Amino acid sequence: MTLRIRDLRIQRQDGAHLLGPLDLDLAPGDRVGLVGESGSGKSLLVQALFGVLPPGVRQEQGRIEAFGIAMDRPSSDRDRIRGARLSWVPQDPLQALNPFMTVADQVALLPGVHRNERKATAVVRLHPLLERLRLPTDSAFLARFPHELSGGQRQRLCLAMALSCDPELLILDEPTTALDPSVQAEFLDLIRDIQTERAFGFLWITHDLGVVASLCDRIVVLYGGEGMEAGPTRRLLEHPRHPYTARLLAAVRREPGEEGGFLAAPGERGEGCPFGPRCCRVLPSCAAWAPWQGEIQDGFRCEHPLPSR
Repeated sequence: MTLRIRDLRIQRQDGAHLLGPLDLDLAPGDRVGLVGESGSGKSLLVQALFGVLPPGVRQEQGRIEAFGIAMDRPSSDRDRIRGARLSWVPQDPLQALNPFMTVADQVALLPGVHRNERKATAVVRLHPLLERLRLPTDSAFLARFPHELSGGQRQRLCLAMALSCDPELLILDEPTTALDPSVQAEFLDLIRDIQTERAFGFLWITHDLGVVASLCDRIVVLYGGEGMEAGPTRRLLEHPRHPYTARLLAAVRREPGEEGGFLAAPGERGEGCPFGPRCCRVLPSCAAWAPWQGEIQDGFRCEHPLPSR
């Protein structure tokens, strides 16, 4: 198994619940989309996976394993696979890139750490990858700094860095959020083509079901830190069973929504289904909601699912 998460629970130091309980498996080559609006816990999952939870946030319980190695506690084994077998494309490339390092320095960084490659050797080896990502390979471009690149170039540079050691699993944390629509479409095409060529698995984190529709084989929907629904992409998009999934689809299609309001802040959520306060289909039985236990593979959580179309 490439990635295995069991009973993951994350909270603030004041005890406010942020994520979980969550179980999730990714097999080699899996293409999974993790979808939910801001505050649903998507990025926290990525931070926990790479051991970089923000100050004041801690993993209360559970375990995270990648390639059989525990990722939720420091170890030389964890350091050995982060950036090599398991890599990350961040949401904000300008913040993620080192402002004092040139393009060549950044491209050669992970190969130097994990393969002991000299900078010049790594850059030459990665020329075909840079060209595949539509990045120049001339010395003038390689000598540029992040602030001298366009937004699309910075994002493709982050992708080149993530792919520089041929990872088996790629985590993409809303990588197209800051891109304009035309650049976003180009980036999605690149990911699709390169994944087909290299056959790595990926977990695509996003708030937009439309983005993952053509990229992912399976989708997991999060809300309030809990799993709402999961299943094969086509089934979930054509026949959503949970009201929250239908709400996300309505937003993509620009259809009028039935639910209003906002996601409750951590520590302010009441008992029952976290989507209950915004759901027009809420029933008394929704107060008996219990967090989804067990592996999120294919199913839904609702006492009164939407009828199949």
